[in-house]
Amino acid sequence: MKKLLVIFFTIFITTLKAVAIQEHIETDKKHDCCAHHHHTQEAKVVKEGDYLSIKDCIAIGLNNSPIIQEYAYKLEIAKANVNKAKSVYFPELSAGAALNQTYNSDHEVYLRNYREVPNVGVSLTMMIFDFGKNLANIRMEKFLEIAADYEFQDSVCNTVFDIKLHYYKLLKAKAEFETAQIQLKYQEETIKKISDLVKTGKKDKADLAFANTELYKIQSKVLYKEVEYKNAIEELNNSMYLKNAPNYNIYETQTFEFKHEMLGNYKYLAGKNNDKIYKDDTIFNHPKYTYEQAIQIAYEKSPDIKALVAVRDAMDQALLYVKRNYYPEVNIGTGYEFLNSNEVTNNAFSIGANVSASINAMRQKFDVKGAVSELKLADTQIQTFKSDLYFAVKQRLNTVDTTYKNIPIKNKQLKYASENLKLTADGYYSDKLKQIDLEIARELYFKSLDDYLNSEYKYNVALIELEKAMHEHMIDFHDDAEHAIECHSKDVGRALSKMIYCNKKH
Repeated sequence: MKKLLVIFFTIFITTLKAVAIQEHIETDKKHDCCAHHHHTQEAKVVKEGDYLSIKDCIAIGLNNSPIIQEYAYKLEIAKANVNKAKSVYFPELSAGAALNQTYNSDHEVYLRNYREVPNVGVSLTMMIFDFGKNLANIRMEKFLEIAADYEFQDSVCNTVFDIKLHYYKLLKAKAEFETAQIQLKYQEETIKKISDLVKTGKKDKADLAFANTELYKIQSKVLYKEVEYKNAIEELNNSMYLKNAPNYNIYETQTFEFKHEMLGNYKYLAGKNNDKIYKDDTIFNHPKYTYEQAIQIAYEKSPDIKALVAVRDAMDQALLYVKRNYYPEVNIGTGYEFLNSNEVTNNAFSIGANVSASINAMRQKFDVKGAVSELKLADTQIQTFKSDLYFAVKQRLNTVDTTYKNIPIKNKQLKYASENLKLTADGYYSDKLKQIDLEIARELYFKSLDDYLNSEYKYNVALIELEKAMHEHMIDFHDDAEHAIECHSKDVGRALSKMIYCNKKH
């Protein structure tokens, strides 16, 4: 008996070790893809006065994001559910002990205390065949794991997109705040000139009063542009989950530049704005997709579609599981029981197999009906999403092309507005034009400057929206982030901070 128990325990422990070793091997294989990649930089620690690139901001955000961590936990739960589903095929060990004492009233026939020592039992059972019922359940959980993996990837992509949007929003707010300050300095210079002309009797005091009225209007504009700039900083910090951030600066990019030569003859008013412009080394080319190419890329790369397809496959397996739910199960088992009584002591050994099945016809009918509806719902959700994505990609591609073409138009508008302001100012100070002409020219120039900055901003937003729809990584750092997802999805706590710097060979 002892030998038999030793054998069963040996089999059980060996099985557990084999499972653990296999999981370890699979984990190592998943990380082999990164063996040849050398991570050269951690997420940047922000210090007072630092300049941050988009790469820096994304690395910080990926490292800090609780949303990414949330989806990572959901992925781990899905993986645990797969292993839990697999556990039905593993041996089940059970043991028990009982103390039963029986007191009899008929002492002539029975002993008064018949049982006084506990009985002990140990058993080992295992399901060996269920006609594919639990196999369908395992496949269902595996597809749900795949869906969770794509959702995790999508959370990373969405974090990248969100940081990029707020990065460009900050660039725009910063440029508009600087423009308002320049406008204020210009008006102050104008007032000085008009004051000198009033003193010599060449200009009326009404001109000076009008100019001062415009000055206070511009001062109010500066205040609002300043608060928009400060709020844009906080929004970027929020997208990076960066609390207590020191004062830092951000780089301009290839697709957003506040060129100070746009200020024309008035650039001397910019003061520090004439200092060296810090620009990111982002690599970018304007996308030139046909509708068909863009839509095909979106269908192939969308993690949302992949997740929905995985859920649909899971529902297909769920339906199969429900249909097989009444199938019998074949189990084998063995056990040992020790029983000691006042009359006899018994060692019992058992080994056997059994087949069992049960069905509730009414419940089975509606379980199948519900599972069929779940499957049809999953199919419908895929088709709905693909249809929405089809039109979204076309619309966003239209917006990208339009905003791209609008930038040079606004640039030309700005140049003519600058020339108009110079000519109008010369005409006003030589008494050929009225002050209202000067104020209209000034408003037109600074409005054109704002329009140009806004055209650059709209183009970048349109690019990001197209990227979100297509999941086509048009800028190099986003492609690196996608690669890092593939390689480091299990190392959320450590590797996300290195995503953007994984030296992938494209």
